[in-house]
Amino acid sequence: MARVYLAVQKQFGRLVALKVVSAQYATDDNFRKRFLQESQINARLTHPNIVQVYDVGAHEAYLYLVLEYIRGGDLNQRLDRGMHLRSLVGVIKDIGRALDYAHSRGFVHRDIKPENILFREDDSAVLTDFGIARLVDPKPTITRAGTVVGTPQYMSPEQASGKELDGRSDLYSLGVVFYRVLTGDVPFKADTAVSIGIKHLQESVPRLPNYLNAFQGVIDRSLAKKLEQRYQSGEELGRALDNISQAATLPNATIRSNVVSTREIRAVGQNVLTTVRDSARADLHSRRHRKRRFGRLTLYALLLLTVVGAGSYVVVEQPQLISQALEVAGMAENPEVQETWSAAQSLHQDPNQSLGSIVASYRRVLNLDANHLGAAEAVAGLATQWENAVLEALEQENLELAETKLAESMAAFPDDAVWSDLSEQVDDHRHAEQLLSSTQALLRSHGLSDIPSASAAIQAYQEVLRLAPGHSVASQELDALAEHYAMLAASAADQGQVDEAINFLDRASAANATYPELDGVRGKIQQATTIRATIDDLLQQASAYRAAGALVNPVGENAAEFYHRVLAIRPDDVIAAQGLDEIVSQLRARLAALLQDRDVQAATAVVDRAGGVGLDSVAVNDMRASVEQEILRRDTVAEHLGKARELFAQGFITQPQNGNVVALLREVDRLDPGNQAAQRMLSRSAQRLAEAAQEAYGAGLADDAKYYLELALTVTPGVDAWRKLRLDWENSISNN
Repeated sequence: MARVYLAVQKQFGRLVALKVVSAQYATDDNFRKRFLQESQINARLTHPNIVQVYDVGAHEAYLYLVLEYIRGGDLNQRLDRGMHLRSLVGVIKDIGRALDYAHSRGFVHRDIKPENILFREDDSAVLTDFGIARLVDPKPTITRAGTVVGTPQYMSPEQASGKELDGRSDLYSLGVVFYRVLTGDVPFKADTAVSIGIKHLQESVPRLPNYLNAFQGVIDRSLAKKLEQRYQSGEELGRALDNISQAATLPNATIRSNVVSTREIRAVGQNVLTTVRDSARADLHSRRHRKRRFGRLTLYALLLLTVVGAGSYVVVEQPQLISQALEVAGMAENPEVQETWSAAQSLHQDPNQSLGSIVASYRRVLNLDANHLGAAEAVAGLATQWENAVLEALEQENLELAETKLAESMAAFPDDAVWSDLSEQVDDHRHAEQLLSSTQALLRSHGLSDIPSASAAIQAYQEVLRLAPGHSVASQELDALAEHYAMLAASAADQGQVDEAINFLDRASAANATYPELDGVRGKIQQATTIRATIDDLLQQASAYRAAGALVNPVGENAAEFYHRVLAIRPDDVIAAQGLDEIVSQLRARLAALLQDRDVQAATAVVDRAGGVGLDSVAVNDMRASVEQEILRRDTVAEHLGKARELFAQGFITQPQNGNVVALLREVDRLDPGNQAAQRMLSRSAQRLAEAAQEAYGAGLADDAKYYLELALTVTPGVDAWRKLRLDWENSISNN
């Protein structure tokens, strides 16, 4: 449907993912309308576990989305490398939180699957592709009611049958994802989408392997056919997973989606086929081991008695018998072990043998003698040796060799967790090489002197260095850009073209701020006859922009950029530095006002632009934290109000102590003083209590009536009618 490009959003100077819709869709008027509407909906979702949409629009025949650039790959790619079970549980909880947020705002995703779960660099999971999401509305929409949209293997029963959906459909799909990551396969499979849909509607939930029994209840409830039997929210699902973790029933296991073949298992020894997943076989193996050990000790004792009682006969006449007895008792080495050990050593010395063959040969020794120290040390040494070989290949920037070594290592040691980290490093280096190649092609096409191309190249090369620290080619390319623009700046300064020289110097400094020639270029610019006038003019323009409120916008015509130009010429200019500090203060005040007005979208734009013009990162991070805190506060208020409505419907007005309507609404009032929805619900709660009091009094339950009336007055103390009613009841009771 679309292609996704890594791009630079020049307005903010940041890397983004640019999704461009294929022409066959973009030329369809109905599709264009649907795409623009649903993408604008997506852009309104702001949550730590949802990919942020920065922009959406049409350009000529093209439709496009500008999205947050997520570097960590998707869930399928993570599973290929292997993930610990605790990390997988964390992913499901993260996506559950994202869905709760979207559902609270009226959105249903409708296509939850591993490909739509991505990872940031900090390993947090984020949900993407709300492209087929729509507002929950009983009225017909662009995606008409009854149309099935989504991926069949992950559909809920109601989605497969074309019914109207709510958030519980997404939670069903998330349950399918959880089953998939636990077992490596989806719960319902068939040859056609219709057949899969029928299975979702009719077939019972499959059972998990024995070692994952702790999660069976979660899977059963997540994949319940009836909506009311499922988890009603991602938070509820998260609590169920937390209970499993806290009960210490979570298996200590790493899940990998790459299948290990029977041949590979046999290559490392038959005993691998008995795993912790089959407790009966493990117990049988343990009993047999104890019997063998007891037999060896018994035989050893009998052997000693035989040697003492008839030593000459045994030793002289039957040497083979004594050798076999000593062997069984563990006092002499098994000839088969010696032969297998020698063969393994020979393979190790042969440079033409693969790592897998060498490791398998040593493991055959360990199959015969589990305590063979030499074989165990050899296997451990090979693992360390090849780990170092992968790292050394990466340091030498020999990606092909690193990939080859890593593939052999993972085949030979499939359960070693170190390969997961190395695999990520190799993936980063591969990504870096691809980025390096495309950037070099860009510069060959446009030339070093094309400033937009050079600006994009500088950021791309810096991204390469982040992915592959110390990458020599990226460093050389940045030095080449710094040298090129330093020469252009010096030439412009010699010709008295100070403004142009400053622009060139700014590019050179961005490429490599420590490039040795920059100080000389700065000296030339400072010696230019117009330098003082130029700096004064820049400062005056910056001051005028500040007075007009153009602190960071529009691009190219704002105070921050002009102050930065001054600092590019004179890094220690006090006025420019102070001006930037004042801009930060003004932006903080503007941000506080926007947050006071609850305009989170505008506040987010202020923070993004502050980062885009290169303001102090600490200040920008503080502002971003303020916006995130406001988002969290709003989400908490919405969550409390929603829970309060549920509890009100269930009648939990003032009890239980830690989970009732009044307690939640008091917390809402603390977080959002004067919240009208909370005030209305408090009044309704008090009214409900007063009604219960009157019903109790009418039924002759005077004490209960007084109790409920007192609770009503506690919630809303200013109702005179209730006070009068209480007095009448007290008088009536005392008269009787």
